[in-house]
Amino acid sequence: MKKLNLDIIIKTSILLSLSIFYLRIILTNEIVLYVHPRIIPFAVFGMISMFMIALFLLGGIFNTKKKKLKFKNYIVFIIPLIMIFFMQTINTNSSANASDINSNSSLNSSANSTLNANSSSSFDIYSGKSESDDQGKIDKKELDIKNGIIEVTLNNFVFSLDEILSNPNKYMGKEIEISGFVYRDKALNENEFIIGRFMMVCCAADMQIAGIVCDNNNLQTYDNNTWIKVKGKIQKTSIEGDVEPIIVLEHIEKDSNPDTSYVYPF
Repeated sequence: MKKLNLDIIIKTSILLSLSIFYLRIILTNEIVLYVHPRIIPFAVFGMISMFMIALFLLGGIFNTKKKKLKFKNYIVFIIPLIMIFFMQTINTNSSANASDINSNSSLNSSANSTLNANSSSSFDIYSGKSESDDQGKIDKKELDIKNGIIEVTLNNFVFSLDEILSNPNKYMGKEIEISGFVYRDKALNENEFIIGRFMMVCCAADMQIAGIVCDNNNLQTYDNNTWIKVKGKIQKTSIEGDVEPIIVLEHIEKDSNPDTSYVYPF
């Protein structure tokens, strides 16, 4: 009976495991929790390539003319595989959402837990005027304004934010409707908060909070991370010496069925 080449078996197992992981998150569309949608074709190519390499390696599974096996050579691949399947389960089961929203996203769950634990989380605050500014204006010249109200939706969120942050004087006194989660920053006054969404530029590692400051205007208050819908008028305020637009609220309510999808600058 021929002996199996353990080196080939380990390499093939690693490649097939990674291929299966990519296949699963692509088929379930969970991949958008990790990378920008434009990266998906490259992920599909990588998955197919790893699968083909695994099949190629199987041809030498009975070739035992190899050097002594050293497991330390595979640690750099095995540890990420363990983390993929173990840590994902931990994050998905996390229930630290103040807004009581049951998220299907392990990354959303982890990010939301961070927001709840510390109001000055590790996420950067998007300041507008991104690299999407020029490209966005090519695709869409104006804000969505209906019946005199600026309507900010999931699809136009970043463009609307860029436009308002770049031209606060132009939209002074304009009414606006927007939905997102509550985020409080130490630089804001007690009656102020940011209504925001998670923005992904390339992948989960560069996640930022994109949003605009709101003045509660003595209306009902909601806990950090609660998804809400607001309506108000755009005014100007000074934040750490900089003049910024602010929404003075006229109406606020909890969003019982929020779209927690990420937004993208391009």
